[in-house]
Amino acid sequence: MWRWLLIAGLLCVATRARAQNAPIHVAVECEVPGRTKACPAFLLGFVDANKVLLSSPRAGADVVIYATANEVELVDRLHLRFVGQVTGAPPVIELDVDLDSRATDDQQRAKLEPVFLSGIALFVSARYPSAVAITLSVPADLTAAKLATSPWGVALGVSANGNYTEKYRSASTELSLIGRYMEKRFRALSGVFVNGGLNRQPPLTLDDGTQVSLDSNQWAIRGGAEAIYSFCPRWSLGVGSYTSFEDPKAQYRYSSRTRAAIEWDMFPADDPRGNRLAVFYHLGWGIERYNIRNELGETFAQYPLHGIDAVGTVRHDKISYGLTLSSDVQLDHPSRRHLLTAAPFVTFQLGTHVDLNLAVSITQRHLPAPDPAAIDPLDFAQLSRLSYAEPLALTGTIGLTLHWDPTNGVRNDRLQSI
Repeated sequence: MWRWLLIAGLLCVATRARAQNAPIHVAVECEVPGRTKACPAFLLGFVDANKVLLSSPRAGADVVIYATANEVELVDRLHLRFVGQVTGAPPVIELDVDLDSRATDDQQRAKLEPVFLSGIALFVSARYPSAVAITLSVPADLTAAKLATSPWGVALGVSANGNYTEKYRSASTELSLIGRYMEKRFRALSGVFVNGGLNRQPPLTLDDGTQVSLDSNQWAIRGGAEAIYSFCPRWSLGVGSYTSFEDPKAQYRYSSRTRAAIEWDMFPADDPRGNRLAVFYHLGWGIERYNIRNELGETFAQYPLHGIDAVGTVRHDKISYGLTLSSDVQLDHPSRRHLLTAAPFVTFQLGTHVDLNLAVSITQRHLPAPDPAAIDPLDFAQLSRLSYAEPLALTGTIGLTLHWDPTNGVRNDRLQSI
């Protein structure tokens, strides 16, 4: 008994060794042959012409080529489907080629062979990498003129939501328009961001019959610009300034942030998969005009600020996952004003110019609260906007971005959140 087991084991080892060192076994199946000799004659001829390939029955084939010809006037549109079982190679590859049914055999073979080789090469290279050499040439019909490219781009972001019942109605929207200039070591950005909303509901009636309106409107406009220069592969410098104006019930009448930053990046700016891991330190100046006097007696404040931010992004095909950690601290009084934020996000590429963005942010903060004496207890719109002094805030966001990117092929992801 043990002799038979030994023989069976030796046969398995020999078969495995032969499979690893043998040519790629190829079977050709003509589902619809068409009007040419492409299947099986030409395809089998290509198999026989390459010693790394061996014509085989379908049952023992490493790769099966299914050929289907569709007649389009005088052309046979040949669809080749390569179905393989080679470790490291894709399971299915599908290619098309148009063959003129009135052309000569040599002309048809010359057009079919490159398509056959491009399909079978992936299976051959998976087992024998040194057996495949790839070269790129200039097609005869390729224009010699240099394509016009531009470092300029524009992105339009739109999101909205609303609710309607007989007595309660609300709606809000956010718009952004961003212009970009991007080169390999320098990029600049200028943008305008607008958001607004309204809320309508029945008034509140007090015990003395006084009615308090619960309706509210809100809006904010923010604009600014930034510029970033990468002076070496891992280090970048940037400056940016943004100013916001808000409605009379908001925290700020206006506010401004001007900052300079230096960033270290683990990945190059043109990482082929779009991965990013960066840390940057920023230093700047803040200016704020308040709609309501705060507990410090201030209606206006200006102060130095600084912070350390970090961002990490991993991209898989058309989905990007990321996490941003940010801080904004008053330099001379850290305990008076500080914000610490963690914001995970996901971006889906829906089309050539459309992205879907999902994000959540968690913020721990300390800001001077409004002075209770300055608050009108009957102004519901004002009372509903005082959450900016709460120590913890959670925010969820969903939106679409429509973008037309620069066409010069340059990628530069430095200091994206200055």
